[in-house]
Amino acid sequence: MSDSSKSSEAITCAIRHIGTGIYSSGKIRIYLIQKGYSEDDAECAVRHLTDTGYIDDMRASRKVLAARSGRKQESRQYIYWRLLEAGIDSDCADKVVSSLASDKDTCLSLYVANFGNNSGEDMSDREDEFIKLAGLRGYDLETARAAFRLYVEQ
Repeated sequence: MSDSSKSSEAITCAIRHIGTGIYSSGKIRIYLIQKGYSEDDAECAVRHLTDTGYIDDMRASRKVLAARSGRKQESRQYIYWRLLEAGIDSDCADKVVSSLASDKDTCLSLYVANFGNNSGEDMSDREDEFIKLAGLRGYDLETARAAFRLYVEQ
């Protein structure tokens, strides 16, 4: 088969796989390669589907962000890594992460989502619990403490 027919076949295969779902360019590229298409054919198919709007890494990024908010909020660095793991193009991941609120603000949101609003009680003995949660979600110690101070002051 000629290169263009293999690329067309790869495009059709990708469209069948995507259906009405939301997939990133990286995930579709990997899927096509696993299905036996060459890297060039997979890349050509992904480029075509991206150019026509069938694959949209920004839309796929929003899907990742929606899963990592509220009680599951993570730091900007963790979200960046998650976006890359989800097959989002690194330029798109950079744009998405740069548009996010600061780590201090999102860490405060994490505290509120997990511990509720501070009802004026003394929280000093629970700081370690908050800091541990923040650390598990990728926040550095300084950011976690700053967010804890904001939480206590609410």
